[in-house]
Amino acid sequence: MSLLRSIAGGLRSLFRKEQVSKELDEELNGFLELAAEEKMKQGMRRNDALRAVRLERGNLEVSKEAVRAAGWESIVETCWQDLRFAVRVLRNNPGFTAAAVLAIALGVGINVGIFSVLNGAALRLLPIPRAEQVVSIDQILHGQFKRNAHNGSSMFSYSEYLDYRDHNHVFSGLLAYEPFVEATLGGGKMKELTGALATCNYFDVLGEHPAEGRGFVESDCAAPGGNAVVVISDDLWRGTFASHPSLVGKRIILNRTAYTVVGIAPPGFRGTEPIPSSFWAPITMQKVLDPWSDRMADENLSWLAVLGRLQPGVMMEQVRADLNVIAGRIDLLHPGRSTSLAVRTATFFSRQEEREILTPVVSVIFAAFGLVLLVACANVANLLLARASVRQKEIALRLSIGASRWRLVQQLLTESLLLSLIGGTLGSLLAFWSFEAITRLIISHLPHEVSTLTLNVAPDFRVLGYGLGLTFLTGIGFGLIPALQSSRQDLNTSLKEDGAHSGPGKRSGRFLRNALVGTQVAVCMILLLAAGLLLRGLYHAQTVDPGFEMKGVATMFLNLGQQGYDDTRGTAFMGRLRQRISELPGVIEVAQAECAPLSHDFSADAFTVPGRVEKIGIEYNHVSPEYFSVVGVPIVRGRGFLPGETHDSPGVVVTESTARRLWPDEDALAKTLRESDGREYSVIGVARDAQVAHLGDVHTTYLYFPAGPQDNLRVYTLVRYAGDFPATAKGIRSVVQSLDADMPVDVTKLEDYLEVWRQPSRIVAALSGALGALALLLASIGVYGVVSYSVSRRVHEIGVRMALGADRTEVMKLVLEQAIGPVLIGGVVGVAACAAVSHVLSSMLFGLSAHDPIAFISVPLLLLIVAMVASYIPARRAMSVDPIVALRYE
Repeated sequence: MSLLRSIAGGLRSLFRKEQVSKELDEELNGFLELAAEEKMKQGMRRNDALRAVRLERGNLEVSKEAVRAAGWESIVETCWQDLRFAVRVLRNNPGFTAAAVLAIALGVGINVGIFSVLNGAALRLLPIPRAEQVVSIDQILHGQFKRNAHNGSSMFSYSEYLDYRDHNHVFSGLLAYEPFVEATLGGGKMKELTGALATCNYFDVLGEHPAEGRGFVESDCAAPGGNAVVVISDDLWRGTFASHPSLVGKRIILNRTAYTVVGIAPPGFRGTEPIPSSFWAPITMQKVLDPWSDRMADENLSWLAVLGRLQPGVMMEQVRADLNVIAGRIDLLHPGRSTSLAVRTATFFSRQEEREILTPVVSVIFAAFGLVLLVACANVANLLLARASVRQKEIALRLSIGASRWRLVQQLLTESLLLSLIGGTLGSLLAFWSFEAITRLIISHLPHEVSTLTLNVAPDFRVLGYGLGLTFLTGIGFGLIPALQSSRQDLNTSLKEDGAHSGPGKRSGRFLRNALVGTQVAVCMILLLAAGLLLRGLYHAQTVDPGFEMKGVATMFLNLGQQGYDDTRGTAFMGRLRQRISELPGVIEVAQAECAPLSHDFSADAFTVPGRVEKIGIEYNHVSPEYFSVVGVPIVRGRGFLPGETHDSPGVVVTESTARRLWPDEDALAKTLRESDGREYSVIGVARDAQVAHLGDVHTTYLYFPAGPQDNLRVYTLVRYAGDFPATAKGIRSVVQSLDADMPVDVTKLEDYLEVWRQPSRIVAALSGALGALALLLASIGVYGVVSYSVSRRVHEIGVRMALGADRTEVMKLVLEQAIGPVLIGGVVGVAACAAVSHVLSSMLFGLSAHDPIAFISVPLLLLIVAMVASYIPARRAMSVDPIVALRYE
């Protein structure tokens, strides 16, 4: 009740101030009357008694202020007074206010925008009912053991999932699914789809029930391959099937198998992955959709993502404790293995591998965007320091009549926070308006595999809270130092001197301004150097010679195993296909490979050299004999593969750098390599180094095996042609369709694979360049503002110098020397800092040095020129000062 009385009393004091003041007067007067009566009983007259009581009690106004200050409402009233005063000050200085608000809006806005993207990717809960109850589970395996993985090493095998499902005590339901399942839609609507294989409790656990038809029932998962049913997405139903009203119950073709559509997912539900799913099939249909492997039967294969819905009242600690018991029991079945579980509330990017990739990327991005905010804060802090020097007499007067330093700092911080609040609100609104469109634009330019990525970057309470917190931290960050500096004054000096020449620690104030300019320049240098390196890397990627012939080569990827072919049928199909393609007009030669050059397809294994203990990770490719001539990679020693050589042949071809690394100062021919399964191979040839695996990396440890029948089920076909690509591509497609009308086929130029490497580099370079340009703009404004302020404060001095005979060139030199000093110091610091951390950009430089001399010379020169221009404009104004006018300047 005392708290309620305190709140009620405070509100009454705020909104019925006159009445409360009158009551307080009456109460204090009544207290004086009582004290006077006590003295009158001792024989004093009334007037003498009242006078004695007043002398003892002191000034009543002081007492009234003490009473008012004791309540919480006094703090509110003081803040309100400070806020009104801050509004008047900012309103009377529109130029200063506009400049400060714009800088803060830019700095805060881009940081709120990038946080909204992170929030949509990794923090926002899944768009399902009661999403806060759904958790994702990952297992991190430790120890010496061998584990197979498909999609991710932190996933579960089917038998492990069943163990956790059947023996936990914390979930109302536990589901598993295989994400990113590729399938070809047939039946005259040929289209490549991405979907998921899910346990039959998938829709029940998620609480998402199909809008039409039904979800899965237990009988759908009763036996492997026993029930070909499918639930399709609302987008697929409305797009490809034109909202067919009776599609439920009909059949569609996926990878040449007929599936009965039993349901259509509700609008807006696209699965639990950032890449939307177009269909969901029972997990028992895995081997039907992908005949290559029987993943359900492999107890040592990571391939299933697991989500669980918590029982009411269950806490995360209970979940971890319960699941750890099950994990420990499973570990006993696998000697040498120990498992730790990562349990977290489910989001689109909640899996362990995704977090490990996302964390460093997000750290770099936030650091870059945070640096722009730092430049903005330094800019506004300099404006506040300059503004405070104009208000020195006002500040000194307030201090001299009794204001405490803390009270003055509070007032100045209120002005800073008001600026920050206005700028932060404006910047956040711009971010909310623009970043959704920017995100869509960036995603649309990503490689095809992830161009359907869906992120909800709309603001929620988390984004609003981040924006508000960042705004207040920014206001305090750029306002505290100027407030402390301004409130530390020599009152006697400040009150005697005029505003043009007075100031708290003129030297310390100049040092602070120069330090802030140096900070802006250093940060700007880091961002510009990063942008310069990335742009140089992009140029290098556009002009690099990959070491093989890309022009005049068409490529086509076929996944025959997914289409139901076995080794025998696949070998026969590929034989007929290559023969028919070679007969097309303009075709010079046809080859096949497990991995096309720069296709982002990789195969690798551990090898050993006889006589050595260490294992060496080597990437490899299975290729036909024609491969080397089709892509223009010559055999520099030994020979290539002969037409009769297959998987069973013992010969391999290694690259030059591989030969040097494995057998330095020796001839690699006839040397032996041992594969992880113990099989040995002999080197029959050495191929020229080429960037076939990673753009910009010509020294990848790489070798070639001859292609065999088993390589025909998943194969790239490479066709060297002369003449027109569209005609060649049309001819290749016609050949494929004539051999198998239901075979999906996409023919592209081999050089198009370069774009998969270049496009992310373009995006990163563009973003980095935009941040660097923004930082350069803010830093230039900061340099210009400081030099302008310095000139304005030194008009009298400049007039004296010119009156004594100094010419305009000397004045210009004086101003520029003092302006460029902090720029040079900040530039040196920025170059050193960027040189120390530039290695994080190596993956985007495509073989270019992280200390590229062109970038590290041209960018500092650019920044120095911009700083000179920003300094020259106010310095030129100083040259035009009339000495007579300057000597009268105050």
